[in-house]
Amino acid sequence: MNSKAGSIPAAYWELTKPRLSFLSVLTALTGYFCSNPTDAANAKALVSLTLGTALAAGGCGALNMWMERQADSQMERTKYRPLPSGLIQPTHALIFGIVLCMAGVGLVWKGSNSLAGFLTLATVVSYLLFYTPLKTKTTWCTLVGSLPGAIPPIIGTAAKLGAIDKMGWLLFGLLFFWQVPHFMSLAVMCRNDYERGGFKIATVSDPTGRTAALWSISFMVPMLFVVSAIAQTFFEADCTSHLRGWLSPFIWVSLTASIIFFKLSLDFMLPHRRNEVAKPFFLASILYLPVILLILTLNRLF
Repeated sequence: MNSKAGSIPAAYWELTKPRLSFLSVLTALTGYFCSNPTDAANAKALVSLTLGTALAAGGCGALNMWMERQADSQMERTKYRPLPSGLIQPTHALIFGIVLCMAGVGLVWKGSNSLAGFLTLATVVSYLLFYTPLKTKTTWCTLVGSLPGAIPPIIGTAAKLGAIDKMGWLLFGLLFFWQVPHFMSLAVMCRNDYERGGFKIATVSDPTGRTAALWSISFMVPMLFVVSAIAQTFFEADCTSHLRGWLSPFIWVSLTASIIFFKLSLDFMLPHRRNEVAKPFFLASILYLPVILLILTLNRLF
């Protein structure tokens, strides 16, 4: 969205980073529905989880933009965001973000249970107080940022069970490992922008992209093992059901998607193809995770 020509309501909506917020909600709901399927859903906990996660994620987005408003003003891809464009005052964005975060954490805490609420608070704190400041200080910021990005599934599991089961931890692992190849492809595409913004990411310290490619493949491999472990849980659950065992849609969809994603990661390793494949690799990462999560949830429910 280009806030330069946008309305005030649209600018506040953009502050919440709606696409990232939607992903947080999707992963939290996947954790909820895919955790122990023998436990019945609780309407109050489910609604609180959905709205609370959306509010907390939106608040993180707004506060992240407030903290990075100077850097955003230097980058082509972000200079028309609400704060650099002057459409929203920094103080207003700060208050907006704080209110959303507090409401989100409170809603999950009171509407589900204290463990889910604490995990939501941990996501907010780690994203804003650790990941965001570290982006201008060290290339390890990407690894640190993978932690808050991976917590929503276990928030969902905790909201349903009051604990974290095996599926919750597997989904945590999937999100944690997926974020690195996802970001490294973007880092190659937007290297000059990140350098202008003062961010210490892998492609700024190593303009060849070799470090980014190594990070990417190093996290892609364990991610595929996690996906295999998730598929194994279906195979073991009920090999006689038409939606389980080798006939499970999740197994075949995840296998196909993983082969395509992995092939692109191998192409990303080749110096002469890295810049060419960065965009398709990035787009594949955007599609991969929602496809895996949606088919997993549908397969688990039906």
